[in-house]
Amino acid sequence: MPRRCVALHNTMKKTILCLVATAALAAGAPPTTTPISEYWDTAFGWREAPLPETHVPASLHHGMPAKHQISRRYMGVPTTAHLVRQTRRDDAAAHASRRFFPASPQRFMPYLDGIFVPGNTCAEPCEWVGKDALSTSAQWVKHRLSRIGLQYDLTLSYNYTGILPRPNRNRSDFSSFNNCLTGKWFLYRNPRGSHGLFLSYEADWGIGTNFNERRRSAQSSIGSLSNPQGSLRGGKGVFLPELALGWSGLNGRWVMMAGTLDTSNYLDQNAYTGSWAGGLMNQSFGYNPCLPLMWNNWGYLTAWQPTRDFYAMYATTGTSAGVNQNPLTRISSSNWVHIAELGFIHEDSLGLGPGTYRLQFTLTEHEGRSGCGGAINFQQQLGRSSHLGFFTRCGYMDPDAAAITGVKAAATAGLVLQAPFRSSGWGSRSNAEQVYLGFLWQRPAATENPAKHHDEYGLELGTVLQLTPTFFLQPDLQYIFNPIHSTGRDGALVFQLQGVLKF
Repeated sequence: MPRRCVALHNTMKKTILCLVATAALAAGAPPTTTPISEYWDTAFGWREAPLPETHVPASLHHGMPAKHQISRRYMGVPTTAHLVRQTRRDDAAAHASRRFFPASPQRFMPYLDGIFVPGNTCAEPCEWVGKDALSTSAQWVKHRLSRIGLQYDLTLSYNYTGILPRPNRNRSDFSSFNNCLTGKWFLYRNPRGSHGLFLSYEADWGIGTNFNERRRSAQSSIGSLSNPQGSLRGGKGVFLPELALGWSGLNGRWVMMAGTLDTSNYLDQNAYTGSWAGGLMNQSFGYNPCLPLMWNNWGYLTAWQPTRDFYAMYATTGTSAGVNQNPLTRISSSNWVHIAELGFIHEDSLGLGPGTYRLQFTLTEHEGRSGCGGAINFQQQLGRSSHLGFFTRCGYMDPDAAAITGVKAAATAGLVLQAPFRSSGWGSRSNAEQVYLGFLWQRPAATENPAKHHDEYGLELGTVLQLTPTFFLQPDLQYIFNPIHSTGRDGALVFQLQGVLKF
């Protein structure tokens, strides 16, 4: 083709492309440009979206390429379709055919995905400090370990607790370091990701000043049935509440596990009260206090999610093993529990937005005596575009089942405002920042007699302030009314300040 014709052809091609683009914009069609950022934000699990370039933490950008991101999940919330697809892609040709220690885990249905996939992102968006050496290093390490199938959540915290007025003849202040490592090591997945094998683990350790979880704590000083220090880990050495082998199949619809289990990692989840590190701190809000959710005991768990709107879980474990005790030597049919949970998931309940409603049933064998009980667990967003959510847990055990936990009946409820300020400043970016208010009521089992009070109540108010991509402060205020074993006073104010590193 002559040079003049080539020039004319190129000019006409550019003109036609410009006219097409102009017409598309005039008709309201979206421009066909790539997003500014490929990093995705899970937004508490409810509203995932690409992170604006100005919100991407520098520690995240320097620690992990966007194309390798498997976003952080939130237990108790179904993982959205886009984030599920993150785990199904072939990251690179070298990893697409790798079946053992895969970089991407096998498939799970959305609710089960939130339970069984930790993700490999730890650097949160932050209004105050977007980059620090610790956060960058933690994100880099987490990304590199995820390339061999190892995903985890590491929480390192310092907690100060003060009590007013000073309890009679008891301590009024405590401090402790509380540490927890949980995660999954994905050992094998078939090429399609429809089934695979994984190792589930949890390790807890800590040390206290004027504090020991079994003898000196806020709970023992107040004489309360509820435990204000939900983060307590003060004790001797490291103990393993969970070490179990799991298998998933049927394209992620079915999961089975066997080994030493911490059943509270799976059953009775609630997105608004999920963790003492960033959520309500009283242990009664972390899980239903009357349900026998055992840890460090040998057991079996199965989970089934046939559709997006429904799931079922069942766990059966021993009850005899304590901290640092070998669960294999503590197996006894005279001390065993069975717990079943049915969950109903709605993307828009009565126009209020997403909600999950759980029904729970338990059969127990304690010291050769059979018992039973039931509970409910609800979470509901309060408005389709609202950041305000409601939660409640209620349960009742018969006398023989209540002997395991010491709690015959319990009810907790509250409100959580996530990302309270959306435009700028505190709470506008981080997925940890929130304000929460909770109410609790508990009635002791007969095993707690003699008791000064037969109904204990509590209120909790707190908030979270993210300072760096991996560090936040959490001030928390509680008041416990009518502690069942109180030594002269019918109430106590509990103040806690917690600093948390979460990788």
